Amino acid sequence: MTGFSRDWLRLRESADLAARDPGLARRFAAALPRRPGKALRLIDLGAGTAATCRALMPRLGGDQDWLLLDHDPSLLAAQVEEMTLWARRQGYPILAGGGRITLTAGAACWQVTGRALDLARDWAVLETLEADGVTASALFDLVSADWVERLVAWLERRGLPLFAMLTADGQRLWEPPLSGDEQVAAGFRLHQGSDKGFGAALGGGAPAVLARALSARGFEVEQAASDWRLGAGDAMLLAELIAGEAEAAAAARPLDKSVIEGWETGRRQLLDNGRLKLAIGHRDILALPGKTAKIAARNRGGR
Repeated sequence: MTGFSRDWLRLRESADLAARDPGLARRFAAALPRRPGKALRLIDLGAGTAATCRALMPRLGGDQDWLLLDHDPSLLAAQVEEMTLWARRQGYPILAGGGRITLTAGAACWQVTGRALDLARDWAVLETLEADGVTASALFDLVSADWVERLVAWLERRGLPLFAMLTADGQRLWEPPLSGDEQVAAGFRLHQGSDKGFGAALGGGAPAVLARALSARGFEVEQAASDWRLGAGDAMLLAELIAGEAEAAAAARPLDKSVIEGWETGRRQLLDNGRLKLAIGHRDILALPGKTAKIAARNRGGR
C-alpha cells in the first residue's frame, strides 16, 4: 500500500481543515447514538496521524472513544505527538500511555487508541470491531470498487453511518494555464488509477462509485464540496504538489518526460513570483442507514 509521510500529512492538515464541510459534520454528529454514561465509539479508517479525529472531536461533543486504524507503524507512533501538540494549542489537558491518549474537554472525556491494521487484507479483524460510526479522510480515491462494495456491505450489516471526507473527485485546475497542462493531467490521472494496495484505484471516480454503492444498499447519502483552493499563502504545500504531480505524471507517461519537466519548471517560477493558484476538487460524503437517518432528522428538529 502506498504510504504517506508524516511531513506531508502535517503540511496538508490546514488545507483539509479549511475544506471540510461543517454542515455534514453536524449531520453526522446528530446521527450518532447518545447513550447515558456511554462514550461514542468511532472508527477512523486510514487514520494517519489522527487529523480526522482532531477535526471532528470538538464538533461531535460529549464523551468519545476513537479507534484509529492505519497500516503504517510510523504514523501510528506519531499520533501521540501530533495529538499532544494540538491539545496544548487548544488548551485541552492530555495524558498518554499504554497505547491510549486521553483528552479532557470541559466535562467530556475523549479517548484515542491507534491500532495497526492493513485495511486491504485484515477484513476478519475489521468485522469484529464495535462502533457507532465510521469515518475516513482522503481514502476512497486510493481503493478499488471491489473494496468499496465490501466495506459498504459491512456497514449495512452493522447499520453504521459513514462520514467519508476529502475524497478526490478528479477536478484539478492550475492557474494560470501553461503549456504541458494536458500531458501532466493525463499522466496524473493514469497514476491515480494505479494499484495502491487495494486493486485498481478509483481515483477521481471515487465519490460517484461510493455514493452509488451506498445508495444501492439503502443508505441516505448527502454530498458537499470540500475543495482545496490554494494560493500565495500556501507556498510550501503548492511546492510539494508541483513535485508530486510531475513525478506521478512522469512515472505514468515516461515518453512525456521532457514536457513534464518543462511544466514543473514553469509552475515553480509562477510559485516563486506569487502568481500560482490551484483548486483541487474533493467531496465529503455522509451516508446514514435508514433507521439512523430518521433519528438524525429528529435530533436536528429538536435543536
